[in-house]
Amino acid sequence: MIRHPGFLGFPDELPNGNQPRIVLFGAPHGSDYPGKDSSGYSGAARDIRAASEEDTDLVGNWDFDLDGPLFAGQTASCVDVGDLRTSMGENTRNRALIEAKTSEILAAAATPLMIGGDDSVPIPFLAGFAESGPIWILQIDAHIDWRDELQGERFGYSSPMRRASEMAHVAGIVQVGIRAVGSARASELEAARNFGSRIVTAREIHSVGAKAAINHIPKGARIVITLDCDGLDPSVMPGVMARTPGGLSYMQVVELVEAACLRGRLVGFDLVELHTPSDIGGISALTAARILVNVIGRIVRQT
Repeated sequence: MIRHPGFLGFPDELPNGNQPRIVLFGAPHGSDYPGKDSSGYSGAARDIRAASEEDTDLVGNWDFDLDGPLFAGQTASCVDVGDLRTSMGENTRNRALIEAKTSEILAAAATPLMIGGDDSVPIPFLAGFAESGPIWILQIDAHIDWRDELQGERFGYSSPMRRASEMAHVAGIVQVGIRAVGSARASELEAARNFGSRIVTAREIHSVGAKAAINHIPKGARIVITLDCDGLDPSVMPGVMARTPGGLSYMQVVELVEAACLRGRLVGFDLVELHTPSDIGGISALTAARILVNVIGRIVRQT
């Protein structure tokens, strides 16, 4: 692992041998397409950690998004173990590192939180739940990501939900925030629907709210949220390569996270596709950091 100042100042281990409830780690690289430069995503975890620094001394203060302090009066239970030693172009090795770290965290009865990296890193992250399933996936994204392959690569950023649908431990997928155009053709949409994926457009969320997505997930389900930053509107998340108007607001994402925790149990979370060179004034990193705070706070509040 490559060590960095921890998110919100979290240590890389808890004192007195105590076991963490939540383990955060970075995965700078996943599976690149031939000739594609993914380096713009590799600094996302660094920038998100930096955006959290000004709140490091405020962890014990009242958080109005959570209606209480982050750890709800409990002992702090989150660690940040740094970034995996991934490398651009080392696709097979990168996937192995991500899957192994995810499995390791779950085996220790903790909840993994991963910061990417591009949208290829959720594939091995989700694969890491093979011994901890079944899981339902709640994807927040502008795109359905159902390509079988692109330029000969089957594990790239256009394919995470297609690969997830092939995992025996994935019981269902709900895709939220979908809008406009992307790599999906009619055949990819048909494949998603044939699998049984529930596709909830951004328009439906704006009209109906979080229940438009959450009601598709069985009560009591184990849920993993995978969040592509372009699922949010570029007004609050400009640091993406595919800026698409009409996306979700920060508060709508916060409500989806809360609703997931009330519907079932949030057992994993990843945030990907923050393209740091495209960010404007650190807005995207700050928004991403606040989303992570809400995820941590909601996991802590799960019984």
